[in-house]
Amino acid sequence: MAWLSQRERLLEELGQDGRVSDIALSAIAAVPREIFVPAHLAELAWEDSALQLAPGATISAPSMVAAVISALAPAPGLRALELGSGSGYAAAVLAATGMEVVGVELLPELVASSRLAIAAAGYSGRVTLEAGNAMDGWAAGAPYDRVVASAAIAAVPMAWLDQVAPGGILVYPESSHEQWEVLVRLERLDPGWSRQEMGRCKFVHMQR
Repeated sequence: MAWLSQRERLLEELGQDGRVSDIALSAIAAVPREIFVPAHLAELAWEDSALQLAPGATISAPSMVAAVISALAPAPGLRALELGSGSGYAAAVLAATGMEVVGVELLPELVASSRLAIAAAGYSGRVTLEAGNAMDGWAAGAPYDRVVASAAIAAVPMAWLDQVAPGGILVYPESSHEQWEVLVRLERLDPGWSRQEMGRCKFVHMQR
């Protein structure tokens, strides 16, 4: 299949990307992205581009997922919350790093299809997907060691900050009036937060 050679080429490119950690690269390699894309786009599964799932919803480019997960500093045994889980692909990659993951998605049809994809990829034991408004986070499982938003926002909701454990990390795309978003990494300190801008990125905006 055409995507097999695309996969090898992409993994080689990610291995040369200074933003991408070894653990994120290994997780990207472990997750079959072709399971998470719409069937009619399967041949494009390993192109480094976002693919549309539904109006206002995409599966992010593998390089973007790798950069975001690298910024999270994942580690086995940590608990993660993904906001705007969409196809379930990023949640599966997070699980492949050894973390336990809760994903929250607004669109019920995406929750249903992403649960099937997560099971097919073999990560249902580490990933729980919930239907809900990601702007509220998911208080039932809080606090989380890592929180990541997979859609852009202009300002961080207080609910997200409240659900980050002490010493935890929140990564999200911050929207502005520019063409691009900025990937922001917040680390919860005692007291306060540290903020680091990780460079430009491109995401759909969070649906409410």
